[in-house]
Amino acid sequence: MDRIKIQALSTIKLANFDCSNIEIGCNDSGLTLRFGYWKKLWDSDVEKVNECLPNHLHIVENLVDEDDECGELVNYKIVRKNC
Repeated sequence: MDRIKIQALSTIKLANFDCSNIEIGCNDSGLTLRFGYWKKLWDSDVEKVNECLPNHLHIVENLVDEDDECGELVNYKIVRKNC
């Protein structure tokens, strides 16, 4: 498991991403981030998040569920970059 400094997570929170709530979770593969109510980020926002993380990590979109009322519900896995 990789470590992420709290400063990196604080920087992500301060960037806002047009939502008032960012949650940190975990699953079998490691840490996840959820923006607002399962909000899908724009590509430019994904790049901003990746800039806040250590160089060897990045986020990958993860489809959690599809809701009839809200559409796709996504979170983002924090994973190692393939070298």
